Amino acid sequence: MTNTRLLARDEVPTELTWDLTLLYPSDDAMRADLDDTLLLADKLSGFAGHLNGAKELLAALNTHKQIETDLEKEYVYAFLRRDSDTTDATANALFGTAAKAATTIATKESFLEPEILAIDEGALDGYFKQEPGLEEFRYELEQIRLQRGHVLTTSEEKLLSRLNRSLDSADEIYNTLNDADLNFGQVHDDEGNLVQLTHGNRSQFTESLKRPVRKEATLAYAKPYHDLRNTFAQTLNSFVGAQNAVAELRHYQSGRQAALAPHQIDEQVYDTLVKTVNDHLDLAHRWYRIKKDYLGLADFNQADINTPLAGDDVLKTTFAEGKQLTLEALSVLGDEYTAGLKEEFDHRWIDAAENAGKRSGGYQISVYKANPFILLNWTDKLYSTYVLAHESGHAMYSWFSQHHQPAQYADAPIFLAEVASTFNEQILTSYLLEKYQADKKVQLYVLEQAIDGFIGTIYRQTQFAEFEHTAYQTEQAGQALTADFLDQTSSALLKKYYGPDVALLDGTATQSWAYVPHFYMNYYVYQYATSWAASTSLASAVWQHKPGAKEAYLNFLSAGGSAAPLEILKRAGVDATTSQYLEEALAVFERYLDRIEVLLKN
Repeated sequence: MTNTRLLARDEVPTELTWDLTLLYPSDDAMRADLDDTLLLADKLSGFAGHLNGAKELLAALNTHKQIETDLEKEYVYAFLRRDSDTTDATANALFGTAAKAATTIATKESFLEPEILAIDEGALDGYFKQEPGLEEFRYELEQIRLQRGHVLTTSEEKLLSRLNRSLDSADEIYNTLNDADLNFGQVHDDEGNLVQLTHGNRSQFTESLKRPVRKEATLAYAKPYHDLRNTFAQTLNSFVGAQNAVAELRHYQSGRQAALAPHQIDEQVYDTLVKTVNDHLDLAHRWYRIKKDYLGLADFNQADINTPLAGDDVLKTTFAEGKQLTLEALSVLGDEYTAGLKEEFDHRWIDAAENAGKRSGGYQISVYKANPFILLNWTDKLYSTYVLAHESGHAMYSWFSQHHQPAQYADAPIFLAEVASTFNEQILTSYLLEKYQADKKVQLYVLEQAIDGFIGTIYRQTQFAEFEHTAYQTEQAGQALTADFLDQTSSALLKKYYGPDVALLDGTATQSWAYVPHFYMNYYVYQYATSWAASTSLASAVWQHKPGAKEAYLNFLSAGGSAAPLEILKRAGVDATTSQYLEEALAVFERYLDRIEVLLKN
């Protein structure tokens, strides 16, 4: 799928695109359903001021559930249409329509939580006895009741809902700028040809065995972020400021508390992650030192850190091959899991090829009334197979929870969802190490992928978590997040996490904060690190066929968001309230380092 010229959307082979007819046959069909959902929201708003009995409460909750599941299907269709080509005016207009409708509906629903909170505790207990149908909503109601003191009055919630789109506008501006408007120019490939540099093909150049190619690509990728550093700083300042303002309005002490508390995640989980990883920075530094010594580069720098020690693309994988490897690896989870994967692979739930205007990176988004969808930007590197396995982990989590939970519990919180995705990466590594155990070069290559997983997920995401928390605290204290401040904060963290053996490149280190779209997802990144550590333990138990491990993991997937995240994870066998799971994961990382050093010596 590698091209010197990015394909236009209509040039991409159909089999490499997602099938949006699984949602709607046309834009007009989606608009018609959206109109019906808006009418249903009017019906729900009629319950305002009338939640004075068990029957009325159940009717309101059932109507709300229908609205949310219908709107999810409509909104995701427009979202995927837009992300297929962010330069498509028709698709952007459709997404704008869906986003506006979502804001309107949220405003009409805004009375619900304040009025539920106003119900007397004893009266609510009586409602459960009067209406058995309310039992399905017990956990949802408990979650709402936990927010007592943070949900505003009905009129205030209505006003805040109307402002949501404006408050979130920095996210949309950032993604449009990042995906549709940035031009990284052309760079030389290994053969000396000039090729357009993109988000999707960047790794092909930054992982080149030719140092000039790596450096040129690294600097070229950094240039537009540097040129627009003040714009990117303003979008981040605007987003963080909005999140902090809403947190204050809701009577939280900080933006972090506002992000974590609704999911019952103790802030100590965040702080324990940062402290534990900082206590083990020597392992990350050791990895960079291994690379520096093996490559024989006295001036080892940022442009060199992704150089593959095993050689260039020891395991290239086409999209078809990547799907097959993923299926074979995850067969360890049994027939039900592999049946779900086959549905995903055979029915075009995946948009694989990069095209002009397509959103960068990769993600999964699910639709309760249909199926999950995955966005990829395939490059034929083994890394793309890891991304496929990762996003398929999200998809199967959604698939299992959709088949075992009512709609309101089908979406697992991010804290759990990232466990399912990184679990698949761990299983893929174990499978490849076993499959190619007689080939030392492939062993080296796969181990390097695994080590890069620890570096990129535990270390880099914790670095991002430190940066993000600093940004929120700084803005909350009244200081603007200027480009200079963000550059200085980012550079200091890079130096700490890279250690003494990695030199920073001018123009590259300073704007690395602008590369990260997840900073617009409000305390998201730390969960990559906690989840990677948790999944290390769970995947090891399943791969080694420990009694009950597979069943416990499948039950974990089936639970969705039906209980507190820390409780669901604990049932699966991991207690994330302590540092033990982090220590165990980093011990695995250390063993990988020991193993790769032996291979390099041999």
